[in-house]
Amino acid sequence: MAFKNINLDENIVLKNRIPLLIEDKDWLKLFGNVSNKDIQYLKEELMELVKIRKELEKKEQSFQEEKTLAIKMILGISNAVNNENKTHSVGLLDKYKEKIENINEELDEIVYQLETIPQEIRELNFNLLKATVYYGYKELKDKEKKLKEVNDELDSMRERIKILINEKYDYEERVNLTYSFLHGLLGSEEIEKLDEQILD
Repeated sequence: MAFKNINLDENIVLKNRIPLLIEDKDWLKLFGNVSNKDIQYLKEELMELVKIRKELEKKEQSFQEEKTLAIKMILGISNAVNNENKTHSVGLLDKYKEKIENINEELDEIVYQLETIPQEIRELNFNLLKATVYYGYKELKDKEKKLKEVNDELDSMRERIKILINEKYDYEERVNLTYSFLHGLLGSEEIEKLDEQILD
């Protein structure tokens, strides 16, 4: 991974508001499908991490909804036990309390993961930026070299075209002058006869 040697200031990401590259239209257009293994590897890792984050956020929301429902059930059951003397519902109360404890454990794990993932995403995105800069500069140098070759060839072709155009004008002028001279000397009838005799 040669890009690792590139010395970029990590603060540049914040200062220049560098986006998540895999979600940036310009980056995707320029580098999304290049055949560079570092870029492709980091892109896939980043996509996977973003996918995991979204899944965790969905899970967190789902558990929060379950927890809210369980709390409502506990409040309802507590009310029934305390105010309506329905003591047979006490077992249900324990069941929902246990459910909330399990949900809280799950939520703690999810929240922990959701707190660590952004840093991993930032690091991967920064490495992808470095790989992009490394690849981009190499490609720039290569394309500049090819552009110079194309420009040199175009200059050479322009020069050749200029020479050919001058030759064309010289030949046209010579042809016209010769015809005019012969036509003036011999007349059009003789010229037509000579055209048939000599040119056919």
